Amino acid sequence: MRPPRPSPGLVSALADRYRIDGGLGEGGTAEVYLATDLKHDRAVALKVLRGELAALVGVDRFLAEIRTTANLQNPHILPLFDSGVADGRPFYVMPYVAGESLRDRLDREGRLPVADALGILGDVATALTHAHGRGFIHRDIKPANVLLSDGEALVADFGVALALSDADGERRTATGVSVGTPWYMSPEQIEPGHAVDARCDVYALGCLAFEMLTGARPFGGGTLQAVLARVLTERPPAVSVLRPEVPERVSRAVARALEKNPEDRFASAADFAEALRMPETAAGNAPRRSRPLLVALLAAVVAGAGWTGWRAVQKAGARASLQEVAALADAGRFPEAYERAVSAERWIPEDSTLASLLRRTADTYRIDSDPPGAEVVLQRFEPGTGGGVEPVSVGTTPIDRLRVPRADHRMTMTLDGFHPVEMVLSTALVREFAPMDMEVAELDFTLVPASAVPEGMVPVPGGDYLLSSPDAPTTLSAPLEPFFMDRFEVTNEDFQAFVSDGGYDEDGWWIDAPSGVRRELVDRTGLPGPRGWSRGRFPENAGRLPVTGVTWWEAQAYCLHAGARLPTVFEWEKTARAGITALAGVAMPWGIQSTTGGGVRRANFNSDGPVPVDSFPFGISVFGAYGMAGNVSEWTLNRYGEGHAVTGGSWQGPSYLYTEYASREPGYTSPGLGFRCASSTGSGDQGGWPIDLDVRPPEYEPVDRATFETLLEFYRYDPVPPRPRTSDVQETDAWVRERIWIDGPEGDSVLLYFWAPRSVEPPYQTMVFVPGSSVFFSETVPEDAEWTIGPSIQAGRAALAVVMKGMLERPFPPGTVEPAPPSVGFRDLMVRHATELRLGMDYASSRPDVDPEGFAYVATSWGAGSRLAFAAVEDRYRAAVLVGAGIDERVKPTLPEADNVNFAPYLDVPTLMINGTNDEEHPWLSRAQPLWELLSEPKELVLAEGAGHMPPDEVRIPAINTFLNRVLGSVAGR
Repeated sequence: MRPPRPSPGLVSALADRYRIDGGLGEGGTAEVYLATDLKHDRAVALKVLRGELAALVGVDRFLAEIRTTANLQNPHILPLFDSGVADGRPFYVMPYVAGESLRDRLDREGRLPVADALGILGDVATALTHAHGRGFIHRDIKPANVLLSDGEALVADFGVALALSDADGERRTATGVSVGTPWYMSPEQIEPGHAVDARCDVYALGCLAFEMLTGARPFGGGTLQAVLARVLTERPPAVSVLRPEVPERVSRAVARALEKNPEDRFASAADFAEALRMPETAAGNAPRRSRPLLVALLAAVVAGAGWTGWRAVQKAGARASLQEVAALADAGRFPEAYERAVSAERWIPEDSTLASLLRRTADTYRIDSDPPGAEVVLQRFEPGTGGGVEPVSVGTTPIDRLRVPRADHRMTMTLDGFHPVEMVLSTALVREFAPMDMEVAELDFTLVPASAVPEGMVPVPGGDYLLSSPDAPTTLSAPLEPFFMDRFEVTNEDFQAFVSDGGYDEDGWWIDAPSGVRRELVDRTGLPGPRGWSRGRFPENAGRLPVTGVTWWEAQAYCLHAGARLPTVFEWEKTARAGITALAGVAMPWGIQSTTGGGVRRANFNSDGPVPVDSFPFGISVFGAYGMAGNVSEWTLNRYGEGHAVTGGSWQGPSYLYTEYASREPGYTSPGLGFRCASSTGSGDQGGWPIDLDVRPPEYEPVDRATFETLLEFYRYDPVPPRPRTSDVQETDAWVRERIWIDGPEGDSVLLYFWAPRSVEPPYQTMVFVPGSSVFFSETVPEDAEWTIGPSIQAGRAALAVVMKGMLERPFPPGTVEPAPPSVGFRDLMVRHATELRLGMDYASSRPDVDPEGFAYVATSWGAGSRLAFAAVEDRYRAAVLVGAGIDERVKPTLPEADNVNFAPYLDVPTLMINGTNDEEHPWLSRAQPLWELLSEPKELVLAEGAGHMPPDEVRIPAINTFLNRVLGSVAGR
């Protein structure tokens, strides 16, 4: 915003007393200038009332009202120095505060550290308590009127709102509607005829608390009328729901301050501040600052205590900062907490609370190598960007007691003549199994001569290896000699060299292929090459993409041509996982993918296609191999059932497919399937033997209809008035997406999303979308929904998706253990999720733009399989679509009321089931077909030939749209 420029008349009228040095800004009431008080030689802020307001209010009345506040004397109230009239406009003068406003800080940072927010609220409450005790009400508390300087908050513009009011004390527009700053005005300030007292300032202080703690205003809206309507009618979500690390008592205090009825709020700002106060204990909740001590110490410095006094001030400030460090650590913001802790350590190195906080926010490593002298470079991962901060050299080995912020760091270790070491340093896995503080993590590396490692490969040590994936076919182990694995997936450029070298012509590379099969392995123009190529060349600009569209025979021939072979499942999994398992989340190549890591992109899943093989530097495995999760799944050497094993997940599906194994016929090709090579020098077979599969379809016996009716009793719920609170609206050319909170079944709030299509007029048929399990640890619900059914929304159907407890945007409290399938806790959690989903439908049914007779249950994987009960217990559905569905034996045994087998036959609506013949999560014979046979008529099946767990858009979307058009009625042309 361009700063205001004073008029010549204003400059002239003030010249004998003030020199205007420049513009600071302007708002709805005044222009603000930086000026010099010539009499006292001091910088001041000079505020000049806007001309139209001066004419409306009257100069004399304005000055009379504002002068009444001159006697307010409090350290957190910006005092009035002077007032008067210049160039026909009233002005008033206050001290110039070198710092920023709370508005500036919120715009820069969003939500604030909890300790900072509570400290600011305490200062503002102190100012209000002083003013209220003398009969003054501010009436316009807002972030722009709170100035921040040297760790203190000061309230500005006392008396201005009253001076701008009509005679009855209400500030109004020309239409007679009461306004101030609408986002912070209490209901009684908005509605005509209501008395206003100090509790309107308590309400505004609650608005500040909400915004500082959550990063959002309690009530948003695109227009003034929308904001005012929400202030009068809606209740904002609880702060602790939007930000779980906020203490519950703080959340409750903010909610009370925001009550519509003044009688239900705190009686005073002091009471509100007391309810917000953080307990001060020796365990580390140090006060934000100790003002009496600081005042005394500052006085000592002024009196001549010099260096000793200054050091005492610094130590006191360092101790006061520990509460902020603790709050940042509680929020999992370890690098920020560590940075502040290190600043405090300079002054209070022996402080026990600080020592404890450093153990929580930092990791300490001892790094050594044989031979020594290797340079170590670290680059810290930045989750918000998917990349890292600037790499930093931390020295040469041996490195003792290297302390770094608690985060994932990409480490590179180099020494001339030796193969570099690349890996991700993280203590997350160690802390999961041993949550107590770990003093030092010791890392010892035996460097391998560069001449001993084939070009483009990484060395992997040998030893017995037990398949550790939770979805491994059996608990098999194999002795492994040391081996080498390709650092990256084989690229189109790599495969081009094989083609150009006559790789398809030389019989020696095709010893495993049937006679004559090479004649069929041609590109789109009939030349030898992968199926997606043309004229013997890969597509333009695709050289660094992984090669796809190749059979097992081509992959093996390429590897043999390169002096290698396809890896065995044991070699592949050891390189990717190193035997890692996880108690919570998923063990990915780089470590633990936690259940709070939403939006952290370290691998290519659920996307529109493959990416260059070096796109994710922080997706590296412990042995330095890239891209072993996602991008493309990969062929392995082993016979697996009737085909060969493929694993690793791909861009075509969700992240949980990384742990899956699937069997593919050797002639199978896919744009989501590629490979890498391995080699070994020992005599062992590296576990390359065939792996048998039990493909006999299991038999399930559901309960009868009468028993099913008794199971429904577990799912009965008491409807709760939704009281919807819209916290965000996003618009695209295809839809309008609302983010909404409603009241939940346990006195909590439930988050949901609603998509309204732009292509049709309401009332809308609505798909109730239930996603797969990746929304608990890697993708958010809207990400999953838009990727899965976005085109169906665009075609004209609305969508509703409920974020159930435990999903990324509503995580369980830290330390929560997922209940086992046989437990009552598992059943109770399923009932809770079903209830949250039905409360979401209650809300949708109340919308005038929703057709209550047009609901369809649309679910994938988790929602279409083990949680099929969600659909069968609700009678408002008119259709059901199940994508990637199946009966997963891993979620058994379980109680009858949580067993999907008992619900599938009683899903009494037309049902469409869409599965792939090569579904790696729910294979047709063992999981999908048993569910299909249990479903009652009418039912339809789309079994997509060659497709995996998530059939591609061109199969899935037309099938869904055609089916729903037929069952619910067409939306075309509406």
